Amino acid sequence: MDEIRGLHRRGIAWEDVAVLHRINGRSESLEQELARARIPYQVAGAAFLRRPAARAMLSALRRAAGEVVGAVEAAVQRVGYRPGAEASGEEATRQADLGRLLELAREYPGEGGAAGFVADLQRRFASEEDGRGVQLLTYHRAKGKEFDAVFLPCLEDRELPFALAKTPEDRAEERRLLYVGITRSRRHLYLSWAGSREDGPRRRLAPSPFLEEIRPPRASPPPASRPTARTGAGEADPALLKALKEWRRDESRRCGVPAYVIFHDRTLAGIAAACPRSTPELLSVSGVGPAKVANHGEAVLAVVKAHTAPAGGA
Repeated sequence: MDEIRGLHRRGIAWEDVAVLHRINGRSESLEQELARARIPYQVAGAAFLRRPAARAMLSALRRAAGEVVGAVEAAVQRVGYRPGAEASGEEATRQADLGRLLELAREYPGEGGAAGFVADLQRRFASEEDGRGVQLLTYHRAKGKEFDAVFLPCLEDRELPFALAKTPEDRAEERRLLYVGITRSRRHLYLSWAGSREDGPRRRLAPSPFLEEIRPPRASPPPASRPTARTGAGEADPALLKALKEWRRDESRRCGVPAYVIFHDRTLAGIAAACPRSTPELLSVSGVGPAKVANHGEAVLAVVKAHTAPAGGA
C-alpha cells in the first residue's frame, strides 16, 4: 500500500494503477487492505460483496439469529462449500468467497450478532466505487489494457500456474497470462510472492516456476571475441544509432504514432551503447520496459544484430 501511495504522490492517478490476480476470488484480501488504507479502488467484474456467494450470505445473515460463526458455518454448508476442493472458473471464485466469509466470521469479535457482522463487512469494503480508484482485475480482464503501474502479487506455484493447470497446454496458457500481466505496465512493474499464507490452515508456498524463466542472468563479462559496436565506454556507435533511428521512423509511420512514442532519442542512444543481444540485456537499458520489449523488442534486437555482426559473418 505504501508503494501505491508513493506512486500517487509522484503524480500517477489512482486509475493508472492496476493490481492483477488470477481469479476473482483473490480480490477480497486486496479490497480489504485498500479499504483499510483508505485508497479508493474499483473492481472489474464484481467486488467481493457484490459477487453471488457474498450476496446470498448477506441476505441469509440479515434474517439469522444467534451466534455468528454457527450461522455462517450452516449457511456455507447449505450452499455447497467444499474446503480444499479444486475448482476452476466461477466455481473457484465462489468457493474462495465462501471460505473467506467463514474466516471473517471467525475473526469477528461478536458484538451485534449476525446483523453486526453484516454491518462490519460493509464497513470493511466501503471504499469500492465504480469508475475511480486503483483497478483490481484478473489477468484475463487486463488483456488489451495498459497502466502506468502494475502490481502482480501472489506469484506462487498453484496460483500462477493455477492448481488445475496440469497439461503442457494448460501451463502454456498460464505462462501467457503472466506475459499479459507483465506487458500491461507502461512505466512501473512490481512482482511479489509469499513464502506462506494463513488464509485457512497455514501453508508454505513455492514461488511460481515461471519466475525462473524471466529472472535476468547473472552479469558476466563478454567473451573477448565478441564483436562490439561501441566506440568507447558508454558511447553509442553512430552507425548503429542511425540504423535504430531509421527503423523507428519507419515503425512510427506504420503505427501512426510520433517517433518518440516508439522510443525516445536517449533510449535509442542507450541501446546503441549497450548493444543488447538478448531480452534481459535490452531490459537493462534505461527507458526500456516490458511493454516496449513486447511491442518492439525483436525488431530492435534484429537491428543491433545486423550492425554488430562481424563482416562476412552469418
